[in-house]
Amino acid sequence: MNIKQPAWAGFLLLMVSSVGAQPFEGITVDSLSFSLGQGQGDADIYRIGMQNNWSRSWFNEGDWHVSGYWNLEAGHWHSNKRGGHEDNVFELALTPVFRLEQKSANTGHVSPYLEGGIGLHLIGPTSIGDRSLSSAFQLGSHVGAGIRFGEQGKYDLGYRYQHISNSSLDQPNDGLDLHTISFGMNY
Repeated sequence: MNIKQPAWAGFLLLMVSSVGAQPFEGITVDSLSFSLGQGQGDADIYRIGMQNNWSRSWFNEGDWHVSGYWNLEAGHWHSNKRGGHEDNVFELALTPVFRLEQKSANTGHVSPYLEGGIGLHLIGPTSIGDRSLSSAFQLGSHVGAGIRFGEQGKYDLGYRYQHISNSSLDQPNDGLDLHTISFGMNY
């Protein structure tokens, strides 16, 4: 991966500077995340995200519970593969995520979790490397696993497998499979 991309540096600066701007009163940013990964078409993936935890949880009896959060991410994909398509793609994604988590995250212990979500992605341009996604509107589904650690589960380290595709709303629909590692900090 080549993090020294000039476009990526400007994009990251814009995202970090907008973290404090909350246009909707009552909606808070509960955590920030940064992700790196690889995808088909020799795509390097870089994302920054903001999360808003849901105020509910389910199946609270026992040591585990199900909770969730909204995940808003902005990303940059870069490919050195020459397949007649673009080298750079930018994305904006909003995903509701359900998480099965061990309750010990709030006691300062390591707390494992499993999660999954399906969300909306807007991308531009619509191809990268040798992959054509055909439309700006995409659906992204992911499954992941990770751990929360630190005092009151302040830090989050996770892995995600994600598939992005336009669900055959347009052709060709090559789709893109991604593997990402993320690090987050909860407030």
